[in-house]
Amino acid sequence: MNELYEKSLWPGGGRATSGGSSYHLSFRSGSRGSGSCAHASYEYITREGEYAEDDRDPLIHTESDHMPSWAEDDASEYWDAADLYERANARLYVSADFALPRDLTLEDQVALAHEFAQQLTTDESLPYTLAIHSGRDANGQEHNPHAHLMISERKNDGIERSPEEWFSRANLSDPRKAGAEKSRTFHGREWVESARERWADLTNKTMARLGREERVDHRSYERQGVAQQAGEHYGPKAAHMVARGQGHDRLEATATIVDERQQLRSVDHEIAALESARAALVRHIEDHPELAKGYAGSGGSGSGRDDDSYPGR
Repeated sequence: MNELYEKSLWPGGGRATSGGSSYHLSFRSGSRGSGSCAHASYEYITREGEYAEDDRDPLIHTESDHMPSWAEDDASEYWDAADLYERANARLYVSADFALPRDLTLEDQVALAHEFAQQLTTDESLPYTLAIHSGRDANGQEHNPHAHLMISERKNDGIERSPEEWFSRANLSDPRKAGAEKSRTFHGREWVESARERWADLTNKTMARLGREERVDHRSYERQGVAQQAGEHYGPKAAHMVARGQGHDRLEATATIVDERQQLRSVDHEIAALESARAALVRHIEDHPELAKGYAGSGGSGSGRDDDSYPGR
């Protein structure tokens, strides 16, 4: 299954404390064992290749940073090399998906997402690609602006290496004769909790700076000690019934139908995206036969090495 659609390995939490902002941040592991392909994922979030002309949320910003010299001008070269040369039992990347506050200017959304990407990667100079999607509905209204962040765990220490050398095993005693060292940061539930809190704090500081009243909290209502149920999404038809003052029973029935239809549409969309990603992966392996051995060798069962462990797993 393509990692962009896997169930989050750290679910739950994240509620608005005031106003209309909502909180969402999930991390996923991209490894061959789960069927991931770094190049296909890069094309998906940046809307390149087969994703350039489709009906998905349009791309409104993309950036990459901390790349080695051979990928500075084209980040796709980096993610392609990860597929080609990263060890069969190693993680190709870590991804983060997070919601951006609605009604911010594009400049403020980009600045907020960029700051979060930098906070997660700058200390160890980890290569990353960030992409922001507008989240606009069929009427052109912004309802779900969000960002995708792909992070490589290979530290850019400034040593010149070829792509193949970059992804080889590191040698801490003589790094110039081995691959780039891998970060050990993205492991453990405590790190995930810290990252979720960091995103909430960064979002709230941005909203305060802009004079906005909305605030978010990375914790669930239960963890906040708030005696309140998470809000239910009734959809436009149910909302229209509320405006007309119609009864709760009819509202609940309509909301159930609307939610079920929305869930079905969401499932259909994800199935189509998975099939598309799978086809892209097959074509990518056909273009690079040397990849076939690595994917077949991973087997999806894992080797038990720490290289592929992941927060919450």
